[in-house]
Amino acid sequence: MELPLLRDISELTPADFENHPVWVCVHGRDEDEPWYAQTTEQTYRPWTEATPYAPRTRFDAVLVAATFELADGSTYCGCFNPVAENWDEPLPPRKLRDGSFAKPLQWSARRGGPRSILTRQHPAIFIDGRIHEFYLLRDPERRRETVRVFYAAIAKPPQAVFPLQFSCSFDLCTGIISGQLDGFFSFRLDQPPIIDTGEGLLKAE
Repeated sequence: MELPLLRDISELTPADFENHPVWVCVHGRDEDEPWYAQTTEQTYRPWTEATPYAPRTRFDAVLVAATFELADGSTYCGCFNPVAENWDEPLPPRKLRDGSFAKPLQWSARRGGPRSILTRQHPAIFIDGRIHEFYLLRDPERRRETVRVFYAAIAKPPQAVFPLQFSCSFDLCTGIISGQLDGFFSFRLDQPPIIDTGEGLLKAE
């Protein structure tokens, strides 16, 4: 059995995106392949068909090579998950046991507003070959450590980093192919959103 090139999302490198600028998640896509049992929901493979890639659904799992421009104008390579233009349309009403229908809600309605698109775009930046994400973890110690490691790697103060812009080439994917980060973020279900540059966490050390 010949395996395709497979990567866990945490193992992806800048070289991977230089060689293959579009990666797709195998989960929900390659179930019929003999190697599928060896993969997880975090496993990606290169997209080898024509581009620009068109998302199959509103929340298709695909990562594309991207440019990140920091507030100070410096640029880094990274990746993110483009989403379809209709990403925030309400889902069809769900029928309840009593025969009535649940009120259709937008994704953003329960996750703090339109900026919650970031949880679907999954932006991640490469610094010295290592991938850094911008999720604010729930555990306070892990959250502080994630922020500390990021700023130690990038060697810039928060005001030189945020807000930052990220985008990919029109040749790679259709849909929403750009975004803005004002800080590390958390958009938990039915919780107030959090966007934080992490400056307070650094001062707390």
